[in-house]
Amino acid sequence: MSTQIPMDPPKFLCMPARPLVVGLAVFGAIRSFVQFWMSSGFGMAGTHFCVLLLDLLLLFGAYKNDVFALKWSQRVTFACVLIAIIRFMIYPVVFASYMASGLSRNFTGIDSEEIEILGNVTTPEQNFVFGMISGFTLEFATALSIGVESLKYLLVHRLWEYAKATEASSSSRYVIP
Repeated sequence: MSTQIPMDPPKFLCMPARPLVVGLAVFGAIRSFVQFWMSSGFGMAGTHFCVLLLDLLLLFGAYKNDVFALKWSQRVTFACVLIAIIRFMIYPVVFASYMASGLSRNFTGIDSEEIEILGNVTTPEQNFVFGMISGFTLEFATALSIGVESLKYLLVHRLWEYAKATEASSSSRYVIP
């Protein structure tokens, strides 16, 4: 009778998947907490708080490492991917429009160096270029966020498959009294 697990533990490149998922979930939870703490509007704080809770649920599922918890972690990670896609569709456009319109000069929560940079942008063409560069930068950041969330989904799916195979192989053994 073989007690060997039918597949190798999941990896991403050469790193084991479970510690990587735990690390990404901890990093995501810390990032979401800081963004929640620093956010000024209710809508922004709400999305950061939701992502914080989802990352904590993912952390619990990766820590627990059983089929049920990993299946829920997979669903949670899929929700995070959807939130990242929604952010990708909204944030760059709003931020680029805000910067290109020149309204950013009226914002009082910036330091003197940023005021000097914004003070040099005076013409509508410069506002447009500044807004476009700001929008592309935010697009890159949110696209990176989608990539990280998709990677987490892939890793959690692999962990779930591994846990399912491990559970199936361990339950199929005969127990000798």
